[in-house]
Amino acid sequence: MRIGIASIVSLLISTMVLAEEECLSSETCDDHYSAEARIRYGNINDHDDNTKNANTLTGRLLLSLRTPQLGNFNAVFAAEHVNDFGIHTYNDGGTNGQFEYATEADPSGTEMDEAYLQYRGEKMQIRWGRQYINHGALPQRFIGTAAWRQNKQTFDAITINVNPNEKLSIEGAVLEKVYRVIGRDHPNRAAREPDLDGLALQATYEVPKFGRVTGYVYDLDYVDNPSLSRFTYGVEGSGPCFDDDANFGWEGTCTAAIAGQSVDHDPYDSDTLLYIYVSLGVDFSNFDKDNETGSVAFAISGLEGDGFNSFKTPLAALHGFAGWADKFLAHTPDTGLTDFQIVLEERFAGWDWKAVFHRYMTSHQFEPKHFGSELDFVASRTFGKYTWLFKFANYQGSDDYANAYGRDATKIWTQVSFNL
Repeated sequence: MRIGIASIVSLLISTMVLAEEECLSSETCDDHYSAEARIRYGNINDHDDNTKNANTLTGRLLLSLRTPQLGNFNAVFAAEHVNDFGIHTYNDGGTNGQFEYATEADPSGTEMDEAYLQYRGEKMQIRWGRQYINHGALPQRFIGTAAWRQNKQTFDAITINVNPNEKLSIEGAVLEKVYRVIGRDHPNRAAREPDLDGLALQATYEVPKFGRVTGYVYDLDYVDNPSLSRFTYGVEGSGPCFDDDANFGWEGTCTAAIAGQSVDHDPYDSDTLLYIYVSLGVDFSNFDKDNETGSVAFAISGLEGDGFNSFKTPLAALHGFAGWADKFLAHTPDTGLTDFQIVLEERFAGWDWKAVFHRYMTSHQFEPKHFGSELDFVASRTFGKYTWLFKFANYQGSDDYANAYGRDATKIWTQVSFNL
């Protein structure tokens, strides 16, 4: 079924008019308007002799509207404007043509991010139209809005969320199109807004004394680029992994996930590629009872590759995976990618601090094995309505590679966000 945007807009306008009439005749009104702004400076150095060091200054304004309820129905709109303030000393992903500079994929432009009709019942929610879709907490491994980017990723879709009880939640989506972060003005239509014949299903169950278990299935057919089409299925569990009485009073959180992925439209490749993620986290409060704000985690994630294809998640919040230097953002290497991580988090002097060390490897059967290593750091704090963020990424490439994986990269960002 194709989701016609003209039909959606017509229905939304009708809903707004009827809902406004309902609002005027009622003592209470469910209107909701919001405006958010975010300004970011970036210094991007890929240490590539063919590109110049990039400096960016971009601002984003996000306006949202939720109409009053008309029975169980209402309409939701969100519009987004990104401005580069006339500073063109960076490659914005292919729209501004500044290919001599390093890339920071935050193009200027104005877009309608959300325009959908919503039904909300006691245990079911249905949305029809253009909308944000986030499966799981940030960063989303399979489907997300790519919240770090100034221009969010959004979808034309029908989504159904069901909550049969307090422990079980089910999220389903029929996907028709995805609008990528490179913006509507990018010259390659198939890259900026690829057509999809996609189905997405995720179910989460809260298990008492254990934690959360999530199962998922994603059947994604890319109409314009079959090489990205994948069928993915998997399960993830997360919860407390230490017992106070038996393990020295330690407390922490453990997460484990495994998924399989088959490549569609390739009769010569019937192998299943694997994704594995394991994380073991321990709270600092277990070592110092006066400090309950920090944690350390050891994690490993593996996206398998066979030399021809690899486990891919193109709709994910990709900046949140495999390092903030974005060396592996475009695609998973065909030789696979294994990411060993040490994550340190703490709250100190009113700031939230996080440091991550990465070491990147190929799948075990390939030589050379070592891609490189990376150190990431971020600090954030809210002063009144203003939230400040300072972020740093430093990638050290391996001499075994002459391509992008072998080149160092340093990226620095300063950002402030606030509600208007």
